[in-house]
Amino acid sequence: MKYFVPAVALVMMLGCGSAVAQNYSFAVPEMILEVTPHPDASATLQYTIKFHCDAGADPIDVVDVGLPHKNYDIGNMTATINGHRLSDIRPSEYIDIGVEVHLGEYAIQPGEDGIFQFSAVMPDLVYQDTTRADYASLQITPTWFDSDLLSGTTKLGIVVYLPESIKLDEILYQNREFTHKVSLQDKSAVAWVFPATTVDKPHKVGVAFPKRIMARVVHMTRLGLAWKWWKETPGARTVWAIFLLVLFGVYFFRTTKGTGVTVYIVLAVAMIIAFAVSPAAEALALPVLLLLWWVTGKRLAARRRSYLPAIASVEAGGIKRGLTVPEAAVIMELPLGKVLTLLLFGMLKKGLIRQTDDDPFTVELNEDYIGTRSERQKAARKNGTVIRGYEQPFLDKLQENPGVPIAKLDLRKEMRELVKRTAKRMAGFNLEQTRDYYRSIVAGAWAQARNIGEVGARTKFLDENLLWLMLDENYDEEFVRWRSSGYHYRPVWVRSSAGGGAGAAQPAPAVGGRTSLRDVAASFAGWSENVTNHLASTLDPVSVGLTETGGIDLSGVDRVTLKMLETMMESSGSGGGGGCACAGCACACACAGGGR
Repeated sequence: MKYFVPAVALVMMLGCGSAVAQNYSFAVPEMILEVTPHPDASATLQYTIKFHCDAGADPIDVVDVGLPHKNYDIGNMTATINGHRLSDIRPSEYIDIGVEVHLGEYAIQPGEDGIFQFSAVMPDLVYQDTTRADYASLQITPTWFDSDLLSGTTKLGIVVYLPESIKLDEILYQNREFTHKVSLQDKSAVAWVFPATTVDKPHKVGVAFPKRIMARVVHMTRLGLAWKWWKETPGARTVWAIFLLVLFGVYFFRTTKGTGVTVYIVLAVAMIIAFAVSPAAEALALPVLLLLWWVTGKRLAARRRSYLPAIASVEAGGIKRGLTVPEAAVIMELPLGKVLTLLLFGMLKKGLIRQTDDDPFTVELNEDYIGTRSERQKAARKNGTVIRGYEQPFLDKLQENPGVPIAKLDLRKEMRELVKRTAKRMAGFNLEQTRDYYRSIVAGAWAQARNIGEVGARTKFLDENLLWLMLDENYDEEFVRWRSSGYHYRPVWVRSSAGGGAGAAQPAPAVGGRTSLRDVAASFAGWSENVTNHLASTLDPVSVGLTETGGIDLSGVDRVTLKMLETMMESSGSGGGGGCACAGCACACACAGGGR
C-alpha cells in the first residue's frame, strides 16, 4: 500500500465501512485521518481507509463517514476507491451527522480489499483555547463503525499538520499525549498511533498551537463549550435522561399516591422523545421538574393543613356565635397542636386538671373530677364551673393514663371527634363570616390589652381573656415585649399552685426537680409555644384521620386502560397473525448502528 507522505509511514491507518444489510461483515486493517487547519478556522479532513470485505458477506457498496458538525458542504468533498473517483456523495441516512459515499460499480467484493479515500473541508473547527489567550485549539475524532459488523483490529493513525513556522515545542496536546512529533520539509506534524484498536468507538484527540497563524478562530465561553459537549455526548445525555425519568417517577407517584402507571408511561415516552429531539429540553428538565415539585409540594402541604370536614355553609346563614375558644380555633383551622393546647389550658384555668410537670408537659385530673362522666358533671356544678361535652373524652383519657406526658398520649380519636362536633355546630351558618367574627374578637381583645397600663388590671384582663388572646398567631411577640419592659405574666393555674393571687411574688415549689412553675410562667410565651410545637409533632390532620395525604388519584385511569388492553388482547387472539409487526421492529432496531 502507498502512503501520502513519508511521515505517514509512522501512522499507517485504515478506515472501514459498515454495512446496512444484515450480511455485511468487514475488517478495517488500517485507517489514517490527516487534518490540516486553515487560517479561516476551517480544516481539511483526509481519510485513507483500507477495507477488507469478509468472505461470504455482502459487498461493501456504501461507506458512511461521520463529520464533526452539520455545517458541511458536499461540494467541498471528494472520494475515491482504489484510485477510481466517486461522485455519488449524499447526506447519510444511517448516521446523524455525516455523509454516505456510494461505491457503485467499484463495490468491494467478498474476500477482497479496497483503499477508500475521502476528503472534506469543514468550517469552524479551530477554536480559541480557553486556557491560553494566545493559543488556538482543535479537537477531533475519526469516524467509527458498527461493532456488530466489524471484525478484527485496526492500526489507526491521526495526523495534524501545521505550518513550519510553528515549532514543535510550541505544539501542545489535549486529552491524549502525542506518540510522534515530526518536522517535515514545509510543515510540522504531530501524530497519535493506535497499533491495534477497534474503530467502533471515538478516539478523541486534541492539539493546541500559537494563534498567530490564524486569521480567525471560533470564540466560545466555558458555558458554550459545556453546551457543545452536552450536545455531542449522547452517552452522558442517556445517563442524565434515566436519572430524570427516575426522579420524575418519584415525583409523579408521590403526587398521585402510587396511581396512574399508564399515565406515567405515556408521559415518560413523551419525555424520551423530547430529550431525543432537543438537548435543550433535557438540560432544562431538572430545574423545571424541581420547580414543579416545589409548587406541587406547597399546594399539597396546604391541602394537608386543611382539615375541617365539609360544612353545609349557607351564605345567608349568618354568624355562629357562642363558640368556645377551642371550637373557634377549629373553624379557623389552626394547627391541631395549638387547638389541643388551648383546650388543655382551658381545663387548667377551670381547675378540672392540674399541671404536674412543665417539661414534658404533664397534667392530671383534680381529685374532685376522678370518676364517671356524670360524677364529674355533679362535681363541676358544685364547684361552679362547666364541663363541655368535647372535654369529657379528654378527661377520660387523662384518668386512664395518670402521669403520662401529653405528647405521649394517643389523642387522635378525641381530636377527630372535636373537629367533627364543631363542624356539625357550624351547619346552616356562614363559615367565612363566622371566622371573621372571631378574628375581630381576638383583634379587639388585643387592642384592649395593649391599652391597659396598670399591672393588676392587665393581669386580671389576661386571666379572663388569655385563651382568646392566644388565638392570634403572633400572640407570643406581645408577651415577649411586655417581659422586656418588666412585666412577667403568670397564668392563673401557675399562680394558684404557687399560692397567692395576681400579685404573689413567692416562688413556687419545683416540680420533679425541674424548673419551677414560676420559672415557667416567667417565660409564658416561649413555654406555651414549646408545648404547642411538641403537641403539633404528634398531631397532624393526616394521622388524626381528618384529611388524606393529598395528591391526585389516577387509579380510575389505570382501570380503564387495563380494560382496554384486555379487550385488545382478546380481539387479537381471535384473529390470527399478530406477531409479525413486532418481529419487523426488532429487525429495524438490529439494523441501526454506525456507518456502512
